[in-house]
Amino acid sequence: MIRRVRVEWPALAILIMSEQNEAPAVSRALRAGAMGYVAKDIDPEILIGAIRKLASGGQFVDPRHVDALVFGPQSGDAPQELLSDREFQVLQILAHGKRVSEIADTFAISAKTIGTHKLWLMRKLCIANNSEALSRSLGRGLR
Repeated sequence: MIRRVRVEWPALAILIMSEQNEAPAVSRALRAGAMGYVAKDIDPEILIGAIRKLASGGQFVDPRHVDALVFGPQSGDAPQELLSDREFQVLQILAHGKRVSEIADTFAISAKTIGTHKLWLMRKLCIANNSEALSRSLGRGLR
């Protein structure tokens, strides 16, 4: 969604307000083109400051997320950092035991395209088969 908005309105400063406060979610949003990211429970004064910062052309990340983004987790601890948004979505759905054809139906795209996403995510995460993908997903709490 962020990428689509960025394409349509490239000058728009996008501020994400989310309950997802883990570093991978913040990182994905920023890589997609968001100019800021704050938690839903942010102090109103900090939110006002974030909006002003974006309005003046800057960027803003909720101070509670900065350490996690800068100092950890390392890529070995959070391999989903390596994945595109769609690859990450496919991994999450694979974790629910869905087949490629079912995932394709979910996104209304071809099974071949989903198969390609699956191939790339497995290569990026050094996963050999579906069982290992499921095991890794469960270990990361993606289910």
